[in-house]
Amino acid sequence: MVTAPPPLKESQVKALATEQSFERGQRYYRKGAIFNPVLQGLTLWADCEGSMTYRPRVTLSAQGIEDSSCTCPYDWGGLCKHQVALLLTYIHDRDRIRVIQPIKTLLAQRSREDLVRMVEQMVQRYPDLLAMVEAPAAPTAGQAPDLDKYRRATARVFQGTEMKPMAAALAALAEHGQRFAQNQDWTNAGDIYQLLLETANDCYDYSVLDIDYNGEVGCVIQDIAQGLSDSLGNAENLDVGRHRLWIETCLNAVFKDIELGGMDYAYPAWDALLTYSTDEDWAWVEKQVRQALDKTGQRTFGSWGREALVKLLADRAERQGSGTDSGELLLELGTPQQRAFYHLNQGNFEEALAIARSHFKDLPGLVIQFADALLGAQATDLAIEFVQECNQKSHFSYQEWLTNFYKNHGQPEQFVAAQIELLKAHFTLQGYQELQAQAEPLGQWKTLRQQLITELSEQKQVTALLNIALLEQDWDLALSYLNQLRFNKLAHQERVAKAIQTDRPGEAIVLYRELAEAAIGQRGRDNYRQAAGHLKAIQRLSKTTQRKAEFSQYVQQLRDRNKTLRALKEELDKAGL
Repeated sequence: MVTAPPPLKESQVKALATEQSFERGQRYYRKGAIFNPVLQGLTLWADCEGSMTYRPRVTLSAQGIEDSSCTCPYDWGGLCKHQVALLLTYIHDRDRIRVIQPIKTLLAQRSREDLVRMVEQMVQRYPDLLAMVEAPAAPTAGQAPDLDKYRRATARVFQGTEMKPMAAALAALAEHGQRFAQNQDWTNAGDIYQLLLETANDCYDYSVLDIDYNGEVGCVIQDIAQGLSDSLGNAENLDVGRHRLWIETCLNAVFKDIELGGMDYAYPAWDALLTYSTDEDWAWVEKQVRQALDKTGQRTFGSWGREALVKLLADRAERQGSGTDSGELLLELGTPQQRAFYHLNQGNFEEALAIARSHFKDLPGLVIQFADALLGAQATDLAIEFVQECNQKSHFSYQEWLTNFYKNHGQPEQFVAAQIELLKAHFTLQGYQELQAQAEPLGQWKTLRQQLITELSEQKQVTALLNIALLEQDWDLALSYLNQLRFNKLAHQERVAKAIQTDRPGEAIVLYRELAEAAIGQRGRDNYRQAAGHLKAIQRLSKTTQRKAEFSQYVQQLRDRNKTLRALKEELDKAGL
């Protein structure tokens, strides 16, 4: 039964594209950039002539548009201009679109000889299709897969340069393993999953990671690792050599994840190692891990990698039910961070602090994490003492921690003293207000405020001083600081204009004019829309200051100076200007 093509409205297309993409797509449609448009079932595709020839594709549904893609590099959300042009052709020039039967129907009308000849011609024209011809056939129940074919096909997948085709091709191969699994043939399923994961371990490097920025290939690899884990758990009477090979592949996936910086590459492999390794397997795994840790093996890792591998050994020890062995492993092989936190969790605070003092002081994030852990262990005095020691390095995060500590656990005088030092190092308006709230009852606010203003002035922290002036409604100072800004002045100018518009409408109008003219000068519809917003603000202020005629004259002058900017005219018209 052939499904009739569904109706589609231009408003539906517009809702799925950015304003810029829709406008450009309209221009492409109007100049006839779409050619060879085809409708097959509910799928549209065509060639679109742009800077080069691209091929947009759209699948329709009763609700509108179900799926779409294009060979162009557009990746900013919504439909690209080529897809828009194709859909506008479908809406307005349906007669131009050639309707063809589904592929299965077309091929069913051909003889075997015709089909072979067609495939030969397609491979000659597009040599990359040879990989599809050589790809393993769908598995047959009871028949062992040809693993050499899978190995060659998987290697070709990782020679690709586009993410989606790579992910699709790898998923198609993984589906063969899934078919065996569905038939409870876990040995053949595991062989396919193992081979795919082994090849991924060898080929998925930073060059592939750069292509796989959405993680589509990585997600397929995770599914493959899960399939291998399931096979390890379900395969019966698995020979020792095959079991070890599958375990080795899982270990190499863990190594690969560490090499890539811990991006959850093939993460089910970690749990598979812990769950399905026999004692003999684990003795071999531990040997490989220890060689990596002492850098006598083929792989070497930095501090983070060492921490992950020690955790792997400790997790296995815990699963075996011996917490003591886990702790011994951490103390024997662990990083300073692991050893310090182990001692802390055991209540051995002095041992933990000794390690932290030796290794953490140049790592502010770790210092804060350790201090918070001490607080959690009710070792409050030790926590504050440790951070005060580290604070000699003058990193603002230490002062921030001390400020929060005194706010929650100390006296107001302690909080005020800490907060003023924090604001000198890292000013925030919220911190300024909190200091004022605590210092005024102590009678210290006037002195501390002047001290802070002096410090910020010496540091040339103009933005901080501007924020204070706006908070305290000192408009003269605010305007002065605004004029002193050397960078990003326009980013702050609108805030100042809004703040002063009630008390200083004339000066606010000047600021809004500068903003409007700067936005127009940057060109582009979004900027013109911003300019119209600034002009609306001027319009409101002009009414309250009896300057309506002056405003009308100013807008007309803007229009006259920018007659060639059609998009600006449209935005001004939309805004009623």
